[in-house]
Parts: sequence; structure tokens; C-alpha cells
Amino acid sequence: MNNYCLVCTPRSGSYYVLFHLAKERNLTSGKEWYGRMKKVHYDENLRTSPVTIDYTVNEDLLTNHEIEKRRMWLSGRDNFIIKCMPHQLSNTIENRNMSTEDRIRIAVDILSDYKLIWQINENKISQFCFRFIAQETSRKGYKGTNREYSDYDVDKRKTPPPKSFTATKKEFNRFMEIEEFFNGVRLHFPDCEEIIYEDFIKNKDIIPNPDYTKIMTNYDEICEWFTTYST
Repeated sequence: MNNYCLVCTPRSGSYYVLFHLAKERNLTSGKEWYGRMKKVHYDENLRTSPVTIDYTVNEDLLTNHEIEKRRMWLSGRDNFIIKCMPHQLSNTIENRNMSTEDRIRIAVDILSDYKLIWQINENKISQFCFRFIAQETSRKGYKGTNREYSDYDVDKRKTPPPKSFTATKKEFNRFMEIEEFFNGVRLHFPDCEEIIYEDFIKNKDIIPNPDYTKIMTNYDEICEWFTTYST
């Protein structure tokens, strides 16, 4: 069966990778199938649409029933590709206090349904900065345009002004928690197909991340966080 899943982490450029993989392999795209920011239209062919919530806070989580419903709906279908961030699979109302080990078991069980394509981003600092700014510009009360610096439409994407954002250690720690979970799940799929993002996007029409050394007021501190971080 050609039931693929692109496994990734937030703000990794997976939007572009998914688009090109679906086109190159002639697959129907289910996009971010298990995300709480997506509504699944079960009467249509893998169509999802955004839901309006503040995704920077822990609200309107999916239920275990909804996760299982999405899983079962795909089980009889073929020739598709979805993308999934492993931590999403147990990010439910019922599982708020579940241990990391149990959450990994859930993720491994569900991901075993698919032919996995594991996306690796080598420039983690750029990915973190992109994610941080995307979150900041999506928070309630933000004075600018929602996601104006992370829109995938080339006509809408803007470059942040110099020295306009200061990253926080709290968000860095959350970023690394997701990375650790992602890597923990990967241990169960050592032989799956792998894509290096920086190699994959070469010669493709993709909006590059800007130079964050000029945008983040504490870029050197961010680099130090990555250098000194330990699990």
C-alpha cells in the first residue's frame, strides 16, 4: 500500500516537503492529519481545514476518540500522504498527565500504520527562531497581522525588522522537549526513509528563512542555549 506519513516537528518546512512529495509520487495529500489545528472533512477526500484557536495555549485539544476516528478513516484508504508530528498523537484531553514513555508507545503504535518518511532539519537554530516568531505573531493581542512572518504565500510573507524579537528560554525548552520526543519515537523506526530538509529544498521554489542573526535581539544567547543544552 502507498500510505505514506511525513514525520516532522513544528515549523520545519514540512509544508513544502509534503507538497513536493505528493506531487512527485502522485499521492493525495492529507496534510496535517492529526493536528488539533485542523478539522477533518470525513465526507471529502482527505480534505482538512484550519480551525480558529490560539494554538500557543493548551486549549481545545482533541479527544482520544477523535484521534482514533481519524486513524480508522485512513485505514481502508491507499495512495495518500499525510504529515504528522509525533507529539500530536497523544496530545488529547484524556492524556494530559500521561508519562512520556506511554506517549511514545501511542505514537509508535499509530505511526506503524504508515510508510514513514522522517524529515530531519539540520539548522535547528533557524527552525527554533522561525517557530518562536510564528508563535509570537499568533498570540491574542498581537498588534500586527497574524503569522505575517511565517505565511507560506510568497505575496504575504514579510521579513521581520532588525532586532524585533527576543526569544525566551521557556519556548526554547518547549522546542527541545518536542525534539526529544521526536527523537525518542525515531528509535523505534531506525530503517525508515529519511529526508534532510536542507538537501531536499535545493533547486525548489521555497521561501527561505531570513537571517535571524539580524532579527533576534539575543541570537548569541540562543546559540548558547543550543550549545549547553543537555537532556
